[in-house]
Parts: sequence; C-alpha cells; structure tokens
Amino acid sequence: MRIDRYNNSKAVVAANAKINLYLDVTGKRSDGYHELETVMHSVSLCDSVTLELKGAGIAVNCSDSLVPCDKSNTAFKAAEAFLFAVGKSNIGLQIDIEKHIPTQAGLGGGSADAAAVILGLNSLLDTRLSNGEMLALGAKIGADVPFCIMEGCAYCTGIGEIITALPTLTGYVVIAKGKDGVSTKAAYEKIDALQGINLKSVYDFFDSKPDISELKPYCRNIFEEICGIDDVFHIKSVMEEHGASCACMSGSGSAVYGIFRDNAAAQKCNDRLAKLYGFSRVYSLVS
Repeated sequence: MRIDRYNNSKAVVAANAKINLYLDVTGKRSDGYHELETVMHSVSLCDSVTLELKGAGIAVNCSDSLVPCDKSNTAFKAAEAFLFAVGKSNIGLQIDIEKHIPTQAGLGGGSADAAAVILGLNSLLDTRLSNGEMLALGAKIGADVPFCIMEGCAYCTGIGEIITALPTLTGYVVIAKGKDGVSTKAAYEKIDALQGINLKSVYDFFDSKPDISELKPYCRNIFEEICGIDDVFHIKSVMEEHGASCACMSGSGSAVYGIFRDNAAAQKCNDRLAKLYGFSRVYSLVS
C-alpha cells in the first residue's frame, strides 16, 4: 500500500482491493471460523484512508452512507487493536475513508481499510512492528486483512492467515457489479452444508507463474456456484464474449472480474458492461 505522510500527525493510505483467483471453503472449525484455500491478487481499485492524530478516542467517517462508522467498522477495530498492542490507547485518532471499493462485493473493501489503518499507524507512530506482527494483528480483525497488508499475489489457507507469496501476474482487470449485494454471513451459512471444490493442483499451478491465458480452468469460486444471482452469470458471460482469459466472482460476491491481456479488449468489455450495470471499471493487477 502507498502511504503518504504529510506531517507527524497525518497520513493518507491507498487501500487496494483484492480478487480471488481461486476460492474454496474446506471446513469449519469448532470456534465457528471457516477453513479456506484461496489464491488472492491485489488490484489497483482502492479506497483512500486518511489517518489524523487528534482529539480523543477513535472516530470514523466514511463517504459511503452504507458503511457503519461505529465500533463495528473494521477500520475502527484495527485502530483499537493496534493502539492497544503498542500501548498507545490514549491517543486520539480520526479516520476518514473515501470509499471506492463497492460494499458487499467480495473485493475485501473492509479488510483493505483495516490493513491501511495498521500499516498507516505503524508508519505514523514509528512503532516499527514487523510484518509478522502486523499480519498476526490483522488476522484478529478479519480473514482477508493479513493478505491486504501483504498484497501482491498469495496462496492463503487456515482462515486466510497462513500466507505463501506467489509470483504476481500482469494484466488488465474489468470489475463489474450488479444491483444485488451478498452478505458474507449469509453466504457462509449456505456453504456450510456443501463440500469444497478441492482442486489439488491449484497451488502448483499458481506457483509456476502461469500465463494469464492458462488461468481459466483454475479460476473457481465455490460461492459463485451457490450465490444464485442472475447478474453474476450475465456479467461473466459478457466478459467471456469479449475475450477475458478468465472471469469469476470474487470472494463471497457479488462483484465479478475478468482478466484481459489487452487493454483495448478490456475497455471494450467495460464499455458494454457500464451501459448495463451501475458499477463497471477497468483496473490493473498490482505487483
């Protein structure tokens, strides 16, 4: 993540979204958390998170009225956990989130904001937590937070906190979302009775730094198979018609991404989707 410090009390962090190139739920633990097998990749779509040391306590503002700004906000949780961990709970903090990552989309918007807070505060307060310490702190906030701290491309297992870095890919990404969102909680409730995809070759494939033209057989998402949202399947078909190397729903949905080698083809696909849906943009994969 890019961190711009303006002085000793203010920093702005670009919080990058993620897509799931592969996602399977492999089990459920006794504590209620789900075991995952996933390959995630950062994309250039990002929120802007401003951190300013001022006032008393932690306050959150967000440009999207659908995002709660109370203690349930992941950025709030991350700030509270970070300040407690470094012994600075008495510090006042203002968090302003300029939202560009759609909500209920499976793009890790809340996790990205939490990761931005952890990375930003580590820089702003010069607390010098190691990557390992920040990843462990992020895992307490949410399953995708550790990856959003690390970024790039990674194979993740456990609840998402066991991360193995993989070679990043190069390409253009069209991301589109229909009118319907998906509650993560509701999606996992549907998945509990199902068996996972369990493609045993997925790690070996991504570890070999595949050409994006070879991705299609491996881009799978178990949530796509149970979401039942018509827009998801239509968006995916449009992307494939325009030559996407692969197209798949991300996370628990409902955003769909298509990866293209050629920017012109990506733009042409986006032009069509933008006329049909409220959200469609072209981004790039982030190394």
